[in-house]
Formats: sequence, C-alpha cells, structure tokens
Amino acid sequence: MNKFLSLALVLWALVPPCSARVDADCLWFRDGDTLYGRLLEIEPGRVIRWQHADASGHIDFKPENVTQIDLSPRPLTGASTNASCKLWLANGDTLAGNLVSCSRDALTFDTWYAGKLTIPRRSLQTLSFNPHSPVLFDGPTGIEGWTQGNAVKGIIAEAGQWTYRNGAFYADKSASIARDVKLPDRSQIQFDLAWKGPLNLAIALYTDSMQPILLTDKENGPDFGGFYSLRFYNTVSINLTPIRKKEPLRALGEQLIVQSLNQKDRMHVDLRMDKESRQIVLFLDGALIKDWIDPGGFAGQGTGLRFVNNSSGSAAVKMSNLRVSKWNGVLEDAAAEVSDPSHDVVYLESGAKISGAVASIADGKISLLTVGGTTNVPLTSASAIEFAHFQGERPPAAAVNTHATFVQGGAITFKLLAWRPGGIEGTSPDFGQVKFDPAAFGRLQFLDAAPKKADSPDGRTPVSP
Repeated sequence: MNKFLSLALVLWALVPPCSARVDADCLWFRDGDTLYGRLLEIEPGRVIRWQHADASGHIDFKPENVTQIDLSPRPLTGASTNASCKLWLANGDTLAGNLVSCSRDALTFDTWYAGKLTIPRRSLQTLSFNPHSPVLFDGPTGIEGWTQGNAVKGIIAEAGQWTYRNGAFYADKSASIARDVKLPDRSQIQFDLAWKGPLNLAIALYTDSMQPILLTDKENGPDFGGFYSLRFYNTVSINLTPIRKKEPLRALGEQLIVQSLNQKDRMHVDLRMDKESRQIVLFLDGALIKDWIDPGGFAGQGTGLRFVNNSSGSAAVKMSNLRVSKWNGVLEDAAAEVSDPSHDVVYLESGAKISGAVASIADGKISLLTVGGTTNVPLTSASAIEFAHFQGERPPAAAVNTHATFVQGGAITFKLLAWRPGGIEGTSPDFGQVKFDPAAFGRLQFLDAAPKKADSPDGRTPVSP
C-alpha cells in the first residue's frame, strides 16, 4: 500500500468530521469517510492530489472515490468582488457580476472570478440589478468597528467572544457581536453560516442596541428601540419575533420547522426587508422559506445588526461573507407571475413592469420592442429583467461533471477540465471555455459520483449551500 495512503487511513481515525472544522479543505469520500488537508490539483478521470500536514509528500486519490470537496478561503488576487447584478440561468445556475451589454443573441457579463462571459439569450432566465445602490457593508475584514456584547445574566452561563480570522467570525461559546451597518428602509442582508452541533443563533434586525437584550426581563433592563429577532433554534426551528420594550413578546406566525437543515452543516442566508410594506423575507440556499408581513407595523427602529450565538459545549458557529445592500424589491419567484413567457418583462423600481422583447442593453438604457413601438428604459429605473422562456433541447448530462458553489452565494454547473492553484479550467454548455479564480468557490460537488444517503457521515448527504 502507498505509504501516504496508509498515513491517510490513520489520520481519518484521528480527526473529527468535516463539519467540525472550517479552516482547511476537506475531502468527502464515497464510503462516507472524510479527510482534512489542502487541495493541490485535480485532473478529472486521473487524480485528485492532496496535501496533509503530517505527510512528507502529496497523496493521490482516484477521482471516482471522491464525491465532494469543501474548500477553505483562498486569497484574492486583488480583483474587486463587488457586483451590481445577479444573473439566473435557465439551468438553475446563479452568477454575480456586472452587466456589460445585451443584444438579441447574447448577454455579456463581467465577473471578477472568470472575466467576461458571453451567454446566449436562450440560457438566460432573470437579471436582477441595482447599479445605483452600492454595497453598504462587505466583510467581515476584522473585529474593528464591531461591538462585543457583555454577558447578560440569565442568557449566558459561560460567556465567550466572537473571534475573527481569514474573513470570518467564529464563536464556540455564548457570545454577541453587533454593528451599526446603516440599514436603509429597504435592505438585503446576505451571509454564510457553518456550524458544528446544534445551530442556536439569534439575529437582531434593525436594532439600535449593540448589546444583547434579556427578553424575559426586557421591561426592567436598559432602554432600547424596537427590533426583530430572527432565531435559529436546534438547527431546524426558525421564528421571527418583533421586540418592543413595553409590549409582550409575540412571534409572527407559527414556528417554522425546516427539516432539511438537519442534512446540512452550512447554508447561505438571504434576508430582504421593506419597512413600508412591513415585509421580511427569508431565503435559505436560494429557496424561499418565509415571507412575513407584520400586522402590527414595522418594529425595527435602528439601523444595526446583532449576532448572538446561544450555543455552548461542543457546538460552534462560523459567519462569513456578510453583505448588506439596498434591496431592489424583487423576489426571484416573479417568473411564476409572467402571464406570457414568450416575452421579456422589465420590472421597474416603481413596481410597474413592461412586456416586450429586449432588443439591446447599452449606453445606460434598455431598448425594448413593445406593441406600441420601441421603449427606452434607463437602467437606473429598472430593478430586474425576466427573459422569455426558450423552448429548446437541454445540453446532455455528459456536458457537465461539477457543481461549484460560490463563497458569496450562488452556484454554477460546468465540466471541470483541471483544478490548479493558479486557476480552474472548464467548459460550460452556456458560455464555452472558461477559467475561474479558485478563490471564488467554497465547495465542489462531482456529479458523476453522487453518494447515496447512507454513504455519508452520520447518514447525511452533503448538500450544496
């Protein structure tokens, strides 16, 4: 037996499952075993090359024995990761980037992780953008500017603090951290969570208090303005509660039970809030979970966020890729409302929509052919475009072999040709040859080696965030 492979087998017995660590790459094998280390190279069909701290050389694995690789953060190459648009493709892929132009045949999309992509119109589903609203917060990049919470008797038995490293906050004890991110009246908050053990996390939305609140005695505690508490309890339970100092606690609706979270150890959270409509919308991993409307009026009186980890013992949580921006008011299920899928639909910031055929997008405007002639819509007035549904043949399954999840949310399916530290080479049925920046991805799933549920650790199938 290869001496490095022998060492690897010993190491598997000494390390906890991948969900317990987030500071190293992790291999998920077809038989359910896992291994920490560092991904060096992938040659599909030939080898996955791996480095472990306790091995004197690299370890080579057969690709057909690996189902998934979780990737630790890679250093950025200096490129700006800001994106003014999000693009949904007909196959379910989601890309972040900046719109360059659009013609009758194709859309050109500029990304920091793959350069300019030219995508045929038949592959497009929805383009959502907000070019005149910059990102209000993108991080974390350090502990500076954040307020560590003081222990509150009755909440925190053994108080700790959130710590920062490699672009993320970590907490392995009860701890609170808060920041005034200047939330606008209509906002979108996105972040990634990873956890070990039960997830018990409370998130204060639109708060003016940088310190945690003892809810059972809030009337007698320090003054604070109203806010919303979004709570994840025992991983699968979720509730949203308006918190006002002089009013009794009342959750909005029944407690949500999301059993699929039991199959995960990480997820992408997407919150969208509108004060005027008293609306709070929750997406998890791109799926709409709940759309709350507060009949008592919008409770939030501040502009800050507070994250309170209520876990203890061996439980731990990681929070990363926090992005706060103004919400454009568009929900991605707008496609279901399009009465005529043979036409493009432009959604305006005002709430109105125009149906027709997008002839071009250039020079700051959308040229739309309608029954009344050509209409030019300024990009600054548009919030989204729903493209006409193309009825054509879908690419064969053999055209792709990898499902890659972006660290900032979204995912892409493509055929992996090679993975090296300097770049990921592949081809896509939608935009052809492509080279990705390795820093873009947090997870690779290999489609030709999908595991059975019973094959993964604790009977859990790895699920893409």
